[in-house]
Amino acid sequence: MEGGFAPFSFRTKSGKLSGFEVALAKDVAKQLKLKPVFVQTKFDSLISGLDTKKYDVVYNDMSITSERQKAYTFGREYLFTKSVLITKKGSDIKTYADLKGKRAAETTSSNFSQAAKKAGAQIVDAPGFAEQLELVANGKADVVLNSQDSWTAYKKVHPETNLQATVTNALGQTTAAPMLNKHNNQLAKKISQAQRKLEKDGTMKQLSEKYFGADLTKK
Repeated sequence: MEGGFAPFSFRTKSGKLSGFEVALAKDVAKQLKLKPVFVQTKFDSLISGLDTKKYDVVYNDMSITSERQKAYTFGREYLFTKSVLITKKGSDIKTYADLKGKRAAETTSSNFSQAAKKAGAQIVDAPGFAEQLELVANGKADVVLNSQDSWTAYKKVHPETNLQATVTNALGQTTAAPMLNKHNNQLAKKISQAQRKLEKDGTMKQLSEKYFGADLTKK
């Protein structure tokens, strides 16, 4: 995981790794009678780390895409949310079609970057969500395409922001799931089974409400 993407995974003031996906991964590991070892890395290195077997699973708000499914396997989805267009207040970007010719701040390997590029946007590379929003706030980019849960969490911490978000249905529902190397199908199944148990006993709902202020664990 990135470890710098609140409230998914982040470092507290004391340096402790915390967040929704940190807590979820710990609970999944507990179900499997394993001790989790967290590896913190930049988003663009997450997928390559699976290729080199640097770690076994990525918990980092990873969406299931047809392109990723060709080379990787996924566990059960644990977050369901919509996509949003984040701009400065007063922007003329209102819909997905309005991205054409605009500068979109995205992480180049993300599914949002691919979607923005497909709409005709020019991609301005940024390593993380906070950096993407900063580029828009500073006028170096026009828009960020991302998930509504990420925006909600940011807005909660920065209520004074001069940015706004508009929901877009062009990408459908955005989901997050554990991402694994293709050879790890058995582990993916075990993780999925563990998450089902955590859904059933209400643990996942409690974690979502704690970190996002709402239950985002159901379709």
